[in-house]
Amino acid sequence: MPTRPGLVAEAAIAVLAARLSVEIPGLGQDEITRIARHQAAELTRAGFHVTVPVEALATTARRLKAQRAT
Repeated sequence: MPTRPGLVAEAAIAVLAARLSVEIPGLGQDEITRIARHQAAELTRAGFHVTVPVEALATTARRLKAQRAT
């Protein structure tokens, strides 16, 4: 069963995708996202850890929860 990236990894993928869209104009969003996910997975396999301070996650989780409730 494939694992789902966490909140921080998804943010890193979004940043990678945004950068790719600038570097490789004309590429479709689906392809850019696929490449960014692959890059994030490669970084993880290479031993990199995508992290943020715990406080940032708590704040983000509260904001996301509030958005779902509205």
